[in-house]
Amino acid sequence: MTKQMAVFLLLILYLIINGIFIEPNALEVVKYDIEDNRLQGIRVAFLTDFHLKKRDYKRLDNIIQRTNSLKPDIVILGGDFANGKNLKQTMNLDIMAQKLNLLTAKTYAVLGENDWNTDGEAIKNALQSMNIKVLEDSNARTIIKSRYVDIIGISDATTRSARISEAFKRTTKPRIVVTHNPDVYYDIIDDANIILAGHTHGGQFLLPLGNKALFASSRYGSKFAHGLIKETYNKMIVSKGLGLKGIPLRINCKPEITVINFIKGRSQRSYY
Repeated sequence: MTKQMAVFLLLILYLIINGIFIEPNALEVVKYDIEDNRLQGIRVAFLTDFHLKKRDYKRLDNIIQRTNSLKPDIVILGGDFANGKNLKQTMNLDIMAQKLNLLTAKTYAVLGENDWNTDGEAIKNALQSMNIKVLEDSNARTIIKSRYVDIIGISDATTRSARISEAFKRTTKPRIVVTHNPDVYYDIIDDANIILAGHTHGGQFLLPLGNKALFASSRYGSKFAHGLIKETYNKMIVSKGLGLKGIPLRINCKPEITVINFIKGRSQRSYY
């Protein structure tokens, strides 16, 4: 074996070990400062794509503790709580909901394709039994720091027929929109102060230079893999998510808690 071949094999071995055992557990906090005078001073934590296995208690506890330490004003959950397509592969729903209820901020959720492919109604009922409101093409008005904010949930584009106009009905600005699948982005006509999405897992494999995904589970490809998207008058943030699907490894794509800090803006036009 040549020296070059040995180095190459060691590199492959390192990537496999890192991708399977290290990086999937290296939870990071990704912060975005969004200029928005209407929501200035509000902090949102966004958690998505949990894919909770039967014994994922420690991982979920860590996510919750890290999130609470960030002191968000509101927490939004982007779906895919289920792991695989069978509840036997997923954390007990009552335990999952009880743990998520330990999030100290008011919490809202949508469901993802894994949830509906497993048992969406059971997952929805478990969450709502712990006062986590699940928004499926619906909305809820809440008060954050003495300001009314409409939280709008759009159903998963893969397994449902998203009714976006129904979701926005009787809402006013400011609006925080959450949808599991980012592919509905161009279909959102009404103004949103921010759109939050997951589903893609960041692609799970990012190139070392430029953080570009090799592929992403979106009909728009790697453009919607992760990060801040601004291709219409609405901004969208796509999280790299928390869990794994498909090939069970992450490379240069750590699981993330997404935090949005709304700050004073130079201009209001782009945001509402």
